[in-house]
Amino acid sequence: MLICFAAIAALVAPSAPAQEPAVVPGIAVHVDPSFSLDTVVYRRTITQNGRDTVAGTRTVVRRVLPGPAGAPLLEVEQRFPAGGGEIVDTALADLGTLRAVAHRSHQPTRTMRFDFTGSAARGSVTKVATATQAAGTEAVDQDLGGAIFDSNVLDLVVAALPLRADFRATLPFFIYERGGRVPMAVAVTGPAPVTFPALGEREVWVVTVGVPGAPATVWVDRATRAVLRVRYDIAARATSFTDDRVTPLRG
Repeated sequence: MLICFAAIAALVAPSAPAQEPAVVPGIAVHVDPSFSLDTVVYRRTITQNGRDTVAGTRTVVRRVLPGPAGAPLLEVEQRFPAGGGEIVDTALADLGTLRAVAHRSHQPTRTMRFDFTGSAARGSVTKVATATQAAGTEAVDQDLGGAIFDSNVLDLVVAALPLRADFRATLPFFIYERGGRVPMAVAVTGPAPVTFPALGEREVWVVTVGVPGAPATVWVDRATRAVLRVRYDIAARATSFTDDRVTPLRG
């Protein structure tokens, strides 16, 4: 009887959410699902021609939300200054794989909305009338050739990788302005001890990412996997953007 009841229970019990395949086969990512709400503030510095200027802050709010069929989703909202105003980006990704699900971007001169379905990005870009552009909405349908990461959460994707001293990989990131799918080389050049303005000395993984036109470097804390610093170098403008974490580390 016990065996019969067990069999019946197995048949009527709700099935577990199907596991999404990895964005890149053989490379698993890991995001701590224990937090329901996490807010991190970074101080932004712009370096141009060797001169540093504090340029406000970037605030990152992460939430875990229920998704379709019970699969949890990670929502990441970011606010940072740009172009005389503020940009608010909201990215939605599968929590288990960080596969991009949706993206919304509200900028001073335009609004972008994308949904990543199957192997395509579909949505729209709405431009605000300015002295240099007319108002209007353009439909977007970009073939991505498969699952993809959202470049707007590039640093979080890097922190979730199986980092080690010899780690090398090429990962696909979504950049609308470059046609959708952009392969980027990722390489660990650390570990190394680094002193940060608000957090002191930490042992970190130093990771380079080949973002076209703006190569990035990400400093990931080895103990907590928190992103401590992100820098983008724009050689064509002799300019760098550096975000340093000011929010204390948990524990």
